[in-house]
Amino acid sequence: MIKYFNIFTYANTATVLLNANRVKSIIQTAATTTVLKYNSAADADQVTITHASDATGVAVQNALIAHLEDLMSSSYTNAGPIITLPYAYSSIGVS
Repeated sequence: MIKYFNIFTYANTATVLLNANRVKSIIQTAATTTVLKYNSAADADQVTITHASDATGVAVQNALIAHLEDLMSSSYTNAGPIITLPYAYSSIGVS
């Protein structure tokens, strides 16, 4: 069963669905940027989340990793529960 990150923030009042099964790594590269790299042949397959500044430098990364752990151990009937990031995102881009 494919599992998904179903990302929601109240500031954006929208959800974004991202495949969670093929995530290779989750790295917060800056106070305002978190990158999800996907398991594929092309190294450039990644999703970049631009969010409000995170003084800790790891809050969004840790939230996504914790959600991924819960997601992968949950029932197949719960394939895309909503996750609210600790900081509002301003954009999600694919490269």
